[in-house]
Order: sequence, then C-alpha cells, then structure tokens
Amino acid sequence: MAQAFIGPIALPAAGERATGRFTFAGDAGLEKYEWPYIAISGVSSGPVVLVTAGIHAAEYAGIEAAIRLGRSLHPHKVRGTLIVIPLLNRPGFYERSIYVNPEDGDNLNRLFPGDPKGKWGERFAHRLLTEIVTKCDHAIDLHGGDLVEDLVALVIYRETGNAALDARIKRMADAYGARWAVKSAPTGERPGMLYAVASRSGVAAMLAESGGRGLLIEEDVVRHVRGVTNILRTIGALEGEPEAVAPPRVVKSFDWLRSPVEGFFHCHVRVDQLVKQGDVVGDLVDLVGEPLATIIAPVGGVVLFLVTSPAIRKDGILLAIGAL
Repeated sequence: MAQAFIGPIALPAAGERATGRFTFAGDAGLEKYEWPYIAISGVSSGPVVLVTAGIHAAEYAGIEAAIRLGRSLHPHKVRGTLIVIPLLNRPGFYERSIYVNPEDGDNLNRLFPGDPKGKWGERFAHRLLTEIVTKCDHAIDLHGGDLVEDLVALVIYRETGNAALDARIKRMADAYGARWAVKSAPTGERPGMLYAVASRSGVAAMLAESGGRGLLIEEDVVRHVRGVTNILRTIGALEGEPEAVAPPRVVKSFDWLRSPVEGFFHCHVRVDQLVKQGDVVGDLVDLVGEPLATIIAPVGGVVLFLVTSPAIRKDGILLAIGAL
C-alpha cells in the first residue's frame, strides 16, 4: 500500500506513531530548514486534527505541550489522524527571537494567508496554509506569552458566519478549560493570524494561550496538555469521555494599550486583575526619571496580558484589557 501524506508530511500506518522532519521543496529560502513533526494514525476513523506551536519561537509552554501530546497519546486510542508540529518559527528558535521571524523581521502570525511570491514569512505562511492546514478538519494553535509577556490563560477564536462551523469552533474553545475567551468577528481580529485565516478557510480552528516570560513552568504546560486532550475527546478524535469544564467568559472586546512615547515603563497592574475605566494602569518616564506619560484604562475589564520589560518603544505594546 502506498504511503499516505498530508502535504509534505508522511503519515504512519494505522495504529502507529511516526516522528520526522519535513520541508517545503522548491523554495531555496524555505527548504534550507526542516520542521519537526509527530504524526499518529488511529485504528478507527475520525477527523484530521492539526496541533501547532512555536509560531512565536520563544513561547516555550506551547512548544513543550505539543511535544508531550504527540509523544504521550497512544495510537490505538486516537480516532482519525493527529499531526503535531511543535515549532513553526524554525528560524527563530535558537535565536531566541521575540515576536518575529529573523529571516525577514516579520511576525509570522500576521502574514496568513501569505503570498507565494512574497518575503520568506509570506511564502512560509502560504505553503503551510495551502499544503497542511486546509487539509485538516480541526486546528489548535498553542501559544505561551513571549520572553517579555505575562498573561492569564485564555482561548481565542473567530466567528465565520457559517453557523455549523462556528458551533464546532465554539465547542472546541469551551472544552479547553480556560477562564477567559476572546471571540473575534469576521473583521475584528488582527489581520493575518493563523487560527482566523484557517477558520475562514473552513477549518474549525482556535488559539490557546498559557505561559509567558520565557519560562517553562509545569503548570502552564499541563494546562495546555489537559486542554487539548479534552478538546480531542470532545470532537471524537480520542477515546474517552471529555472532562466537564466550565465554558470561558467571553470578553466584549480585546483592547491593546500602546505607548505614546519611547520610555521606561512602570506597570501598576498584574494579569487577571480587574480594572475600571479611567484607572491608572502604568506610567512612563525617561532615563533620568522625568515623567513622560500616564497610561489610563480605556475600558473596564480584566488584564489579559502585559509586557514585563520596562524598555518600551514608541507605539510599543504595554498590556491588553478584555472588556467586561
């Protein structure tokens, strides 16, 4: 029997697990890298599920969780096919790159659906989406803050306007077990994010955040592993009854606060803290301590993430509030 593939990824025989590397052939800039993967073919029929991590190369909790999932799930308990790609930002990992891909300085999670004739990241996004992501029924993109971010665990998903697809996506997001959720309307999310473009392409896709600050904390990793495992059981991709978890509270908006000036940031809040509209959430001074700006909460809600580095460029991200 001929070996089955999903794009460049070779699938194992039924009831087996395979690990390997793939590349995007025919593009000299892309094929100098190899991406690791773990593939599991179940013994019974079921959906094709993709789990990705490391699109931001220093979000280590998601990367570790993806590896653990791929190595720990027993093939005889998997229904359908599970593909795990633990590290999407291959150029940035050993560089400890924050936010961006060092090949061209772009944030890979702002480039989808990509461009086959564009820069490195745009070509990567195009190949990943067209050759792998759109061949799957479900996609879960794991994140974990970044080297200079702290956050509270949350899920993010997109409404597409397709009632059946939106119900599948919401079912996944509800099964993860996060306390908070960001639901973006068709024009509401930041452009080019993998989960959003995958959903627009007909894939039931979502993003989950757990971790931050460049730290590999067991609690953050376990949250991802447990959440994804519960999603897999909920959608029928893994044997066993799903755990009953409370659905997340969906925030009204996801407001990112940016700095009006270059300066040294003093943050006055912590993640998961409730704030009121008009509260002072931070201030900026120059490098001799002279005041530059006071940062005010534009809405009342919960602090979902904040930047832990005090060194802030003009228009740099400071924190985000989920409006309640």
